[in-house]
Amino acid sequence: MRSDSKSRLLQTRHAVQRALLCVAAFALAACSTGMRLGYNNADTLLLYSLNNYVSLTSEQELLVKERAGALVGWHRSTQLRDYASLVEQARGKLAGPVESQDVLAFNEAINARMTAIGERAAPDVAKLALTLTPEQIQKLQRRFADDAAKAQREASREKTAATGNGSPDERARKYIERTEYWFGSVTPAQRAMLREELQRRPDGNAGWRGERERRQQELLRVLRRIQDERPDEATATVWVRHYFAQLREPPDPERRRALAALRTANAELIAQLVNSATPEQRATLSQRLATFAEDFTALAAGRSGLAPG
Repeated sequence: MRSDSKSRLLQTRHAVQRALLCVAAFALAACSTGMRLGYNNADTLLLYSLNNYVSLTSEQELLVKERAGALVGWHRSTQLRDYASLVEQARGKLAGPVESQDVLAFNEAINARMTAIGERAAPDVAKLALTLTPEQIQKLQRRFADDAAKAQREASREKTAATGNGSPDERARKYIERTEYWFGSVTPAQRAMLREELQRRPDGNAGWRGERERRQQELLRVLRRIQDERPDEATATVWVRHYFAQLREPPDPERRRALAALRTANAELIAQLVNSATPEQRATLSQRLATFAEDFTALAAGRSGLAPG
C-alpha cells in the first residue's frame, strides 16, 4: 500500500475512534477503502484506542466490546443513510456559487450528528467511567499531556519550515495537499491564494489545539467527579451527556466566540476555494463526495466490499 494510502487509513482509524467517543464527527477525509475498513472494525479499533489510553482490565474490555458493538449497530442502522443524504446535499451546492454560510450549515449539520452520537453513547461511557480507577484516570491525563506536547512540537516545526525562496510554510503545504486530494490538482493561482490567506489569518490550528486541550481537561474533570462522588449510573449519564453537549456549544461566551471565529474563517476559505475551482476540479470534488455517499449507503446495508481509494 502506498504511504499516502496508509496515512489516510490511519486517519480514518483515529476518526472512527473519535466519532464513537463522541468527540469528533465521522471523518470524510480518508480514502474509500480506509473508511470501509475502519468502520467495519470500529468496535475493535475503539477497544484498542481505549486500552492504549487507560489500560483496560479484562472486565472492562468485555464491557467495551459489548457496548461498542451495540453502538456501532445502532449507528449503522440509523445514521449512515442520513450521512449519505447530507453528502448528496453538499454535492448539489457545487452546481453554483458556494457561500461561507453553506459551509457553516454543513458543519452545523455534522455537529448535530455528533450530538446524536453523544446522546446515544452517554450511558455506555458513564458505565465505563464508573469502573475506572484513579490510576487509569492518571494514565489518561498523561496520555493527553503527551498528545498536547507532540502537537506543540509539530506546530513549532511548522513555524520554522518556511524558507526564503518562496516555498509555502508547512501549514500552507498541508492545506494544499488536502485541497489536492479533493480537487485532484491545485492551480498556481489557488496555491498563491492559499499562501496569502493563511499568512494573513490567525493560525486556526493553534486555536483548535487549544480547544482540544480544554475539552480533554473537561473530560478529566468529569471522570474525576464520577470517581470521587460515585453517583448512580443515571446521574453519571447526565454528567456525561452534559459534557458532550458542551462540545457543540461551550457555556463560556468567550469560548463560543472564539469557536465561531475559527469556524467562520475556515468556511470562508473553503467557499473561496470551491468558487475558484475549474470545471475539472468541481467534477473531481463531486465524484469524491459521491463515493462517500455510496460508501455510507453500502455500510448502512452491511456491505463490506472495498472500493478503490
